[in-house]
Amino acid sequence: MKNFRTGRIAAMVAFALVATVAACNRTSDDAVVATDTGMQTSTTLASLRVDEIEIGKSLDADRSIGDETDNFGVRDTIFVAVETEGTGNGTLAARFTYQDGQVVEETSQNIAPTGEAWHEFRIQKATAWPTGNYKVEVTLDGVPAGSKDFSVR
Repeated sequence: MKNFRTGRIAAMVAFALVATVAACNRTSDDAVVATDTGMQTSTTLASLRVDEIEIGKSLDADRSIGDETDNFGVRDTIFVAVETEGTGNGTLAARFTYQDGQVVEETSQNIAPTGEAWHEFRIQKATAWPTGNYKVEVTLDGVPAGSKDFSVR
């Protein structure tokens, strides 16, 4: 009976030690969850992330794309809508490139949403766009979040 108690006490002490170490080492966006197999660290829903990227010719009132397309005319304004989920602060950036890799425009914005939110980027030109293939690449805090290809005809 003594070995059973000693083993049980040792397991409880080890569990408490693991819980303490895990709690001290977690980031502010992590939660420590006790399971019957031990402690696990999982990222909470509070983390900020890109959920969707849309491209088109107009925006709706909520800043999502109203007229989604990947084909534009030489005089069109090109809108990119980025939906984020979660809560947090970050830098959302869009880099527009022409078919040869030439950077057309790079722009960024600091964001601090508290749930689902749309953010917009747009490019326009006083003169006609050169026809060809383009790409927009979106990053969140410098980490690639997705891209969309489009063309100007």
